[in-house]
Amino acid sequence: MKKNCLHSVLVILIFEILFWGIGYFVYQHFTTQVEEFRFENSEFVYYLLGARILILLFMLSLFIKKRRLKKYASDSVLDKMTKNKSWLKQGFRFSFLLLAISFFIIAWSNPQFGKDEKKMKTSGIDMMVCLDVSNSMLAKDLSGNMNRLEVAKLAIKNLLRQLKGDRVGVVVFAGSAYNYIPITNDYDYIKLELMSINPGMMSTQGTAIGAAIETAMTSFEENKTNKAILVFTDGETHEDNAIKATKLATKKGVKIYTIGMGTNKSVPIPKGNGNQFHKDKNGNTVLTKLNEKMLKDIASKGNGEYVRAQRTKVDTERIIKDISGMEKTKFKEKTFLEYEDRFQWFLGIGLLFLLLNGFVYKYF
Repeated sequence: MKKNCLHSVLVILIFEILFWGIGYFVYQHFTTQVEEFRFENSEFVYYLLGARILILLFMLSLFIKKRRLKKYASDSVLDKMTKNKSWLKQGFRFSFLLLAISFFIIAWSNPQFGKDEKKMKTSGIDMMVCLDVSNSMLAKDLSGNMNRLEVAKLAIKNLLRQLKGDRVGVVVFAGSAYNYIPITNDYDYIKLELMSINPGMMSTQGTAIGAAIETAMTSFEENKTNKAILVFTDGETHEDNAIKATKLATKKGVKIYTIGMGTNKSVPIPKGNGNQFHKDKNGNTVLTKLNEKMLKDIASKGNGEYVRAQRTKVDTERIIKDISGMEKTKFKEKTFLEYEDRFQWFLGIGLLFLLLNGFVYKYF
């Protein structure tokens, strides 16, 4: 029976080697031979590794099944009762199911080929997004599954989907601030870079909103384009020059919007794997809550608006509506590359393996 069990595992192993081996060579071909190949939703590709957890679950189920069968008969008797064919059938069925899931994930990632270039004139405003990456942004008072920083990133991605032609840059800040993404209208690049933003990238803690606004101001290009600054923060602590920096920016015609990330309830700040919390020098658990009054003051002095996150949703539409009232500036002619979706190929292959799974179940 042990030998029969190994037949199932061997089938799975062979299919896995073929999948990753062929996949590697196909990917290399696309990236080197196909012009402008990319995954539209590249973050979903990593789910391929997560799907491999199913292999462990399948092997665990075989082990449990084997132990249960041993209660009723010896290995020699079970070998006669359970044919190799039945164990191979399980291996093939599971492999086809896993391959179907894998190709569905690839389809979900939406592979694209560059089709042709398109020249067009765009108009919009310049905006800098200031993203708080202090430790307090790790608090999970907005959603039990996502921390404040993750909700902020989700809101920024949603904001980018609503923009048309505006140029965006990103400043990250905690106890200090620096320009992380230079101003650009390549929204896909911004989304990609957002994935790597985390509190560990800042050596000093705090919430230096004033420094963030000053850095955003120096990051703007010297032109007559209308400008706006969006500050995503919990405002848990702040520097004394936050209002001063806001007033200076307003004098130069820059509007400032604040987005409150958090609730008015004091909550602990997770540390490491989330089972422990940050403590102060005296060993007391550090608590954090949204400093809503300060963020409202900054938005008021900055001629902008204050918006507060509600669970995993931020009303970015309200900010876009206000920004849309600002006069747009015509930018230089920009060359865009149009992409053609190829997810249909992989969706079809996934469906084929799903049919093979049902075929093996019915006829073997």
